[in-house]
Amino acid sequence: MQATIAFLHTHVLVVVLFLLLFTFKTVLLLLNKHKALAKARKQTRMLDIIFGTLILVTGGYLLFSYQGVPSWLITKVVLVLVAIPLGIVGIKRENKMLAVLSLLIFLYIYCVAETKSLTMQNPGPVENATTGATATPETDAAETGDARLGESKELQKGIIGAIGEAQLANAKSIYTQLCETCHGADGTKGLGGAANLQVSNLSHNNRVNVIEKGRGLMPAFGSQLTDEEVEALAAYTMTLKK
Repeated sequence: MQATIAFLHTHVLVVVLFLLLFTFKTVLLLLNKHKALAKARKQTRMLDIIFGTLILVTGGYLLFSYQGVPSWLITKVVLVLVAIPLGIVGIKRENKMLAVLSLLIFLYIYCVAETKSLTMQNPGPVENATTGATATPETDAAETGDARLGESKELQKGIIGAIGEAQLANAKSIYTQLCETCHGADGTKGLGGAANLQVSNLSHNNRVNVIEKGRGLMPAFGSQLTDEEVEALAAYTMTLKK
């Protein structure tokens, strides 16, 4: 888990630095500052290699860390593989069209990564055809499909009440150690696409399944926790629901 978070932070940082550097050189090219551009290219040649390599390595790691790769991520990877050589050729040959095209692709890639949508829009509430319930922007497609499996408030209280106070206290400790980095103390942090636990519609059984098998960038914890700990952790996440 910690390795995935480290790779995620590194990937975002490197992408931002690469974009800033590439934008700077593209602006020099558009302003016909050829001498300044040549100097910048010479001084940043090694940085370009390092940034490009890190983007591919960290991005590849995150790609293989996903439990079920979404279409937007596949598109992002393909565009990165196109944009990097396109940008290198554009700057090297001082071709304004190629440089600008590459920059626009990089900006699009960044927006897609931030919104997790090829249309660069966070989805609004979506009605569930079976139940008539709606999914909030923080609720992913898999969770929308499971909304009908969510328990009533009374049943949720019963599940939580069935877990002893000592078990819940231990589950809170486990949550702090394994989950808080991405979900946040109150369940709303959403780092790396982590679900908002305050609005999650997943049932207790489905929470258990996600904890055991993982989903998206969330790794599987079934091998690290006992069945009792998984059950208690799933119940604890339900206490965060508003």
